[in-house]
Amino acid sequence: MEKNKHKTSHGEVWMDEEGILYQDYSPGTELQLEDSLEELKIYRTTFCEEEKRPIIVDLSNIKTVSKESRDIYTSEEMGDTISAAALIVSNPVNRIMGNFYMGINKTKMPVRMFSGTRDAKHWLKDFLP
Repeated sequence: MEKNKHKTSHGEVWMDEEGILYQDYSPGTELQLEDSLEELKIYRTTFCEEEKRPIIVDLSNIKTVSKESRDIYTSEEMGDTISAAALIVSNPVNRIMGNFYMGINKTKMPVRMFSGTRDAKHWLKDFLP
């Protein structure tokens, strides 16, 4: 069940009944700084006002992510909002992008890659408030 589904400039974010956030993107998304700032604001003001929450981010439709955007995802503010992130990678290009991202960017929260949401959700349950 989805609660409080919110549209972003490139997709949607919502929270399930267990308290896990989901971020999906439209096909061909090219994330820029303003997009990531918008997402962070939605996370903080709509879903994580009182407690950090884990998130599943589906990278399947991501084409590119700017350096400024990546910096937001590794910021203190994101670490104060999100308790853990599971990245869904559905193809070899996504996996390469995910490995590259995780290799050069030190996040403020645990981040792991998965090929599907079932395993991702199982891992994230340890990070629920």
